[in-house]
Amino acid sequence: MIILRSYGGLSNEEIAKVLDLPLSTVRDQTVPFRQDDLLRTLDAAAATAQPADLLSDLARLRRRRGRRRLRSAAVAGLALVTIAGVAVLVRPTIAAPAAPLSATARPEPSTVGLARAAQEVWPHAVSMLPARSADGLVYQPAVAIDDRRVVLLAQRRLGYDDVRLDVYDAGTGRLTRFAKLPGDDETRRFATDGRFVVWSALSLREDDTLETRFWRVPVKGGRPRLVTKAAQGDALAPSQTHFQLGGGYLLWNTDKAIYRLPLSGRGRREKVREGLRLLEWPWAADLSGRTLTDLETGRSREIVTRERGLARCSPDWCVERNAISGLMTARRTDGSGSVELPGSTTEGPILNRFVVLRLRAGLKVIKDLRAGTLATFDPAEPALATVLGDRTAQGTLLAWSDSAGRDLWVLNLKAVR
Repeated sequence: MIILRSYGGLSNEEIAKVLDLPLSTVRDQTVPFRQDDLLRTLDAAAATAQPADLLSDLARLRRRRGRRRLRSAAVAGLALVTIAGVAVLVRPTIAAPAAPLSATARPEPSTVGLARAAQEVWPHAVSMLPARSADGLVYQPAVAIDDRRVVLLAQRRLGYDDVRLDVYDAGTGRLTRFAKLPGDDETRRFATDGRFVVWSALSLREDDTLETRFWRVPVKGGRPRLVTKAAQGDALAPSQTHFQLGGGYLLWNTDKAIYRLPLSGRGRREKVREGLRLLEWPWAADLSGRTLTDLETGRSREIVTRERGLARCSPDWCVERNAISGLMTARRTDGSGSVELPGSTTEGPILNRFVVLRLRAGLKVIKDLRAGTLATFDPAEPALATVLGDRTAQGTLLAWSDSAGRDLWVLNLKAVR
């Protein structure tokens, strides 16, 4: 009930219908709760959570290892890929550069509800590129290096069998090879600091136990280098889903502290600070969510909030929910600049300015708190579109494709001016 009320934005009547309960029961049981306590508990659990189904992970990676061995024994120079549900043999080639985009290549802008389409609001930040590589691999957004370059994960089919990384340059409209993924690892999350791209991957060891490996590649591309390995169950090891880069280090949270490890892979992990949680490097918040600390300078400042239902903060913005009315508000961390949000927030503040909102009708929109603009994802066929996020913990790329999976539209939030 708490999740449906606080995160889904449902009314008591809607909750009663979904759960098939009397309305009086819902009213009685959704009032006396402490949302801030719930949020802190869930955040602490998420920071140290292990994969939900280790047996499933093991079985999937075993199948991948078996398929790789079979493929390596196949005829040299041939690879098996699946296109439109039909298995065909094709010769692996370097992906041909995508044709430079023209003004007519962009989908026509339109208006949906309260918001204009993202490609109309931020035309310079939306790119259209092929949903598949020249050799038939399916693209999934991975991470935005900067306001032009986007790294794409190339897979044999969406969500399965990671093969390599390609990079798309919005300035030239070209797709090029970036890095070959090592071994049979299953890619999980990405991060970048403008110098390196780092990703975590779940790996199956020879003794059939799982470990998380962290790899790095320079932003110009190249051969992946191992940063560190983390055995499953190590409570102080880097999180495979929530980590950041900063100051030449891989950084992550445990339930009570921030740790770091040199990206060079040489050196031991060390504790940065206790009693803090990393927000966006170099900023961290105390566990009560009331104080911000700059980890580079050591300076701290108070977060001024008005609601008990504090959802989340970035260095400059906090998103709050009124526990009684359910209305959501964004406010600067100094208590000024209140902005009412037209829906329930699902992500953000991203890049210290964006929040992704879900409206009552199920439509997703994105709000730029700094500029006050609102945009929605509106491809040619919105009802049939597949909406994708990127592979970062923060989500700086938003993407969608048409129902046929021919084209991929990518909104790079780092390119929003």
